[in-house]
This record gives sequence, structure tokens and C-alpha cells, in this order.
Amino acid sequence: MPYPEWGETDFIPLNLIVDRDNEARCPNHPKIRLVDYRPFDDAIELTWNQYDLNEWKGIDDHTHGNAFNVQRLLCQTLPSEHLCAYHLGRGMAAVALEVIGFPCAQYAPLVAPMCKLMERVTLGAPPSYISQAQGVFTDFMAAEESGGTQGFAARYRATEPVVKKKVPWWQR
Repeated sequence: MPYPEWGETDFIPLNLIVDRDNEARCPNHPKIRLVDYRPFDDAIELTWNQYDLNEWKGIDDHTHGNAFNVQRLLCQTLPSEHLCAYHLGRGMAAVALEVIGFPCAQYAPLVAPMCKLMERVTLGAPPSYISQAQGVFTDFMAAEESGGTQGFAARYRATEPVVKKKVPWWQR
């Protein structure tokens, strides 16, 4: 599989959620600093409560568990980062992919809440930044819903603004 090369497994490495080296070389601007850990976690709680994601609705509903796991992973990877709109949207979609992992309808209940969350964790961001991040996010979520990891990988290869140069193994 061409870059990104995360193998044949159904999980993605955390550096695809946020990669500081990649972000530093990214030509997209502006790069907005996200809120710190505590306000980030509070924003997630507020958003999840607004959309009733903290309420367990029965054994057939995976949304509560997915939302809980998304919250944990978001809080481990994104607070205090400086990100362009593309990498914020892709990073949030990568978190959902890491939690759910396969093509299914479980992504849909997370789209609106995570779009709202972007507004709450990017204080001072212009509306164009937020709408661009939300657009990237929804595009990636649609790709994940229909294709899982392969859908994410195809979208990633088609849209990544920072293309790594392939270095032959003997030059590494």
C-alpha cells in the first residue's frame, strides 16, 4: 500500500491523528491553538450532554461507548496543539476511525456533535476556519462510514497537503 503505510491492520497510528512535524511543514494557514486539556475535556462533556451521548440507550446502541472512547482519545491527542483546519478535521475523523474501525453506520451519530465540538475547542478561530475543518471532517467521516480504514486511507492520500518524500531504504 502506498503512503500512508500503516500496514494491513485495522488501526491507525496516533501520529496520523496529530503529527507535529507534519503540521510544522503544512502550507495551510491559519494554524489555531486548541484549548488546553481541562477546557477541552469540559467542552466534550458539554457537547456530549447537549447531544445525549452520555446516556446509555441499551445493548444495541454503541453510540455511548463510542462517544466515551472518542472523548478519551481526543483528550490524549489534541489539547494545546496548533493545527490548520485540514489537520483538525482529519485528526478528529482519525479518532473516530480508531474507536470504531470498520465501515458501518456508527459514525453518523458522532458527526454533528464533533462538528459542534470544533467550535468549542478553537477559541478565536475565524468562522471560515471552523467551516473548513468541519467540511474536511465530514468528508473523512463519510469515507470511513463507507470504507473504514481503506476509505480513510484513500481520502488521506487524495487530500494530504504535506507529501512525504519517499527515501530509499539505503539512504535512511
